[in-house]
Amino acid sequence: NFIVEWILLIIWLGIINGGLGGQYILNWMGNQPEFTGGNKVDVSPGVMTWWREISKLAWAFIAVVIELIRGKEMKYLWPGFLSLSTIIICAFTGVIENIGFFYLPRYYSPHIFAPYVNVYLAFLPFFGKILFNAPIRKEHWIGIGLVISGLAVPHIPWLLGLATENANALDAEAILWIVIINGCLLSQQVLNNKTVQTAKAGVGPNALVFWREIWKMIFISSAIFLIPVLGNSLNVNMPAKIETKVFNTEVLNKVDETNKNYLLQFYTEQNNAFVIRENVSENDQSKIKDIFSSVGYNRFFSLFDGTIIPNNWLPILFVIAAGLTGYIYSFGFFKLSRFAAHFWVPYTNVYLALLPFIMLLFGREVTGYQIAGAVVVTAGLMVGVMDYSKNKVVEINKRNAK
Repeated sequence: NFIVEWILLIIWLGIINGGLGGQYILNWMGNQPEFTGGNKVDVSPGVMTWWREISKLAWAFIAVVIELIRGKEMKYLWPGFLSLSTIIICAFTGVIENIGFFYLPRYYSPHIFAPYVNVYLAFLPFFGKILFNAPIRKEHWIGIGLVISGLAVPHIPWLLGLATENANALDAEAILWIVIINGCLLSQQVLNNKTVQTAKAGVGPNALVFWREIWKMIFISSAIFLIPVLGNSLNVNMPAKIETKVFNTEVLNKVDETNKNYLLQFYTEQNNAFVIRENVSENDQSKIKDIFSSVGYNRFFSLFDGTIIPNNWLPILFVIAAGLTGYIYSFGFFKLSRFAAHFWVPYTNVYLALLPFIMLLFGREVTGYQIAGAVVVTAGLMVGVMDYSKNKVVEINKRNAK
């Protein structure tokens, strides 16, 4: 039924928006000392990702058990090897994406970086056309133009010379993560369609989420164990030589006086760089590595520092709550993935318009240009549904349909 189909679509889009928006806020709160007892967060993005995925796996497991209790047959939990292969790829990119989502809120408010991790949406119509022969409508082009314009609006004061500093500027590390996240999200949206399309008949969203979370746990657990071992073998937290400027700004300025004096016992300045002296004992090497690690000297390897049993549990509570919202929107994505992605995925990001107002409630500085940008982006995301009376949502043919 046409009307019922659209009502269900709108309801699920509302649920997904709530889950995604809630996750941004919870991830950000879990990375702010003011919400985690006032002390240093001291939980790496990799460890946060591990707890988020174990939380999502637990919720998916509960949902699957409930389905079995209600009489669903075990055979409907197995999606098939072809569908599972797309799930594994999505799990791998999903872990990478989630690490980025825990890295960015440490340094930026969600309303600043969130719009940029969704620019992949501009490419969805083309992938929908190539993979599923889904039509590209003129409304999509208008929407893309508005989204790009909305992203530019917050930068207007700086571009026109009205502000000496661009408060919305992102550093190179953040830009790199935004590019990575966009690539991961784009691949997932395309592969989610293939996952549903190739799954065996009768396999529902809960089973698909459950399998994806199993593989996510395999990937993130392996990374947390293997990457620190690799970093230790490469001595990434005990550089033989480090530029003076980097040593001062990235290390010495971030440690207390005791650790500063300790490091200067082993590093001497030579030709604009600090060089470690020879014959450092194993105990001293271990302490030097701990000090460099504590300041996140190597940003890649620091993503996986620490153990899964943290000293501060408050950030983990926010992460577990984010895992619940993550399960909800993952279920919703699989629920809607029987439709071509560019028909509905852009409208799962309406929450972006609300983020500036939510951050105002948290006492963060939000400019009128940022609010205007959010409104324009939202207009771009919504314009595609304006011709719903002429364009019925097209469902993708399922490979293993009954």
